[in-house]
Amino acid sequence: MKKIAFCFLIYDSINCEELWNIFFKNVDINKYSIYIHYKTNKQLKYFEKYKLNNCIETKYEDQTIPKAYNVLFKQAYKDSNNYKFIIISGSCIPFKSFNFIYNKLTQDDKGYFNVCPKEQCFPNCEPLLDHISKKYISKSHNWFILNRKLVENLCINKDEILDTQFKNIYAPAEYYYITYINLLKLDNEIITTLNESNNSTTFTNWVGVNYKFPCYRSLKNYNSISSEEIEHLLHSECLFGRKFTRESIMCFINKTYIDAISSN
Repeated sequence: MKKIAFCFLIYDSINCEELWNIFFKNVDINKYSIYIHYKTNKQLKYFEKYKLNNCIETKYEDQTIPKAYNVLFKQAYKDSNNYKFIIISGSCIPFKSFNFIYNKLTQDDKGYFNVCPKEQCFPNCEPLLDHISKKYISKSHNWFILNRKLVENLCINKDEILDTQFKNIYAPAEYYYITYINLLKLDNEIITTLNESNNSTTFTNWVGVNYKFPCYRSLKNYNSISSEEIEHLLHSECLFGRKFTRESIMCFINKTYIDAISSN
């Protein structure tokens, strides 16, 4: 049976762990796998048993972040039933039910990327020009979905590439995967959106993106959210959303949201 691998990259907690527990409740355990890479080993309430035992040291927005992604993906790849691989942060919450997500992701064999405008690559990526032609260099949001072929080509034994080519690139996870998809001519393996907010697979409220409830300062961290905005996100294309703090969870403890993410 095809499985979906949920690959969590967290600091020490899953902010809204209770919502994820509801999300997975009543779901056939043969349809999913969970893997958790942590920075600090703090006890989780529901998902402690899914923690990896080979987590690596990470630093903010350097090449250790995609290396940690790859630790997750490499472990998940060992299970031949894992069909799609989703990278998820500790601040993510679901906006669709497991059944909806499973049906959507198993009906095709593609990965999903939310691609940024090319002009956002430079000058940050100037050091990459020593290794890769400018025509291949691209940027994406770093919360994406891979298929097995992409994991095999991008995530296994790639530390040397990340250390040599991406060491001096800020936020290399935003560049490595999509750039190497271009370089290795794997673009037919992905479905892309163009810098979308709530119509990509993972919603993020960045300043400057087209969104009904715009953010006016960099990236919005949600300590609270209106019922109107929740309804909007539940009916949009996004499967997940970030950045939601622990404090925001009370906004989601209502019948509308719980019914929307539950699989019965």
